[in-house]
Amino acid sequence: MERAAVGEPVALTAPGLFEMSYGLAKAASATGSANVGLAWLARLSASDLVMTLPLDEVAALVAGRVRAAQPVPPTGARRSGTKPDQRTAWILDIQIASCAWAHGHALATDNRRDFAAIAELIAGLYPAAGRLEVIDPPPV
Repeated sequence: MERAAVGEPVALTAPGLFEMSYGLAKAASATGSANVGLAWLARLSASDLVMTLPLDEVAALVAGRVRAAQPVPPTGARRSGTKPDQRTAWILDIQIASCAWAHGHALATDNRRDFAAIAELIAGLYPAAGRLEVIDPPPV
């Protein structure tokens, strides 16, 4: 939040943006309301306040190796939703972490447990490279 306060863009990963837009669209559909949140997210992501980190070739290769090493979430029992939903969420988490790591950014999340597990997998696969830092999100 300090970066945004001084006008520096906040980094979001492309898979993270996907997850946010999916959640907002699903919530609007469930309530039958206009999707004001999704319109806001679209404006925000197109603004100078946000820098979207792509799932580029490096991030995609890292994500593929991480998924091969851990194809199902290690914390599946505590995840909500159906098994296919849990596995989809795990793949997206892998992509989010891989994007952040490949572009040299820390990852701020409430889901520290799963992302710490992914950070460990990345560190094991790429021991000579820097570690993915998983941090708490700033207070709102």
